[in-house]
Amino acid sequence: MARAKKSSPYTIKMKRFPPEWSAALRGAATRATVTLLIAVVLSAGVFGMKRYVEREVALPKAPPIVLLKNRPVWMTDFLAGQIAASVRPAGLHSTFDHQMLVDRVAMLKTNPWIRNVRQVRRVYGKTPGDTLEIDCDYRAPIALVRWQKDYWLVDIDGVKLPERFSAADVPKIAIGRDGHTNIRVVDGVVRPPPQPGKPWGGDDLIAGLDMIRRLYGLPYADEIVKVDVANFGGRNDYREAQLVLGTKYGSEIRWGAPIGARSFEVSPKQKFDYLRQVYEEFGRCDAGQKKWIDIRYDKITYPAADAAFGTAAGTVAGSAAPAAARADVSR
Repeated sequence: MARAKKSSPYTIKMKRFPPEWSAALRGAATRATVTLLIAVVLSAGVFGMKRYVEREVALPKAPPIVLLKNRPVWMTDFLAGQIAASVRPAGLHSTFDHQMLVDRVAMLKTNPWIRNVRQVRRVYGKTPGDTLEIDCDYRAPIALVRWQKDYWLVDIDGVKLPERFSAADVPKIAIGRDGHTNIRVVDGVVRPPPQPGKPWGGDDLIAGLDMIRRLYGLPYADEIVKVDVANFGGRNDYREAQLVLGTKYGSEIRWGAPIGARSFEVSPKQKFDYLRQVYEEFGRCDAGQKKWIDIRYDKITYPAADAAFGTAAGTVAGSAAPAAARADVSR
């Protein structure tokens, strides 16, 4: 008689699922497998595309060219080329390299010609990211400041720019291609030039630049090419003019105290009226004088009249000055 098999208490009894459940499980497993395969294929495709973009698209064949956006009209091709070359990357950088843009901004901020950096970005020229667009505010040169034998460009704030010139270069810089005076000289400052990008400083230079700024747009301004501040504050002779305007004819206009300073002279408005009247009468703001005219007081004085301008010696004709104006030949 065979022994009856005892069932183990640890035996797991498998239950049979209904047929429809089994079919649903097989379908879910199939869909999960297909989904996984699709995800793997897509991941491989994305990875491959990323590698292609990084190697063939994002990494250019040459460093980007540099384009100066809103380039001012006064900026020469030479200066624009200098600024562009100073920030153009030396090597190849990915189109997605943000740090390269951050580095360009930092470099521009140290450039003496740059007043403010608005934006640096990569743009599409012929290929993605092949152009670096620079958007900045620039320091416009307003004057040449003479120091010993050299002439340095400065902006309206007196910030010294990098360019240095000789006396022979001044006419080429001061007079534009249209024949107008674009840059004037400030002569006689006492402070030596600072490093490029730093304010030159000095009340004498500030007074000279203020004078230059007020000359812009005046009909006779083209004839005035220099502001001499050597006697600023009367440091050489308190009786002489503190500011002297030099003309392109080699003559001088003794302006006097800086604009805004207290003095016993006539107002700056009256002095500008004198210059306008002289210019309208003689066609020259120096009344045709070979040496100087003095417009500091209530009459215009000068050493002698030039017969070529139809005036009697010792008198300023017409409306150029009050009738009592006489030449001061004692100077």
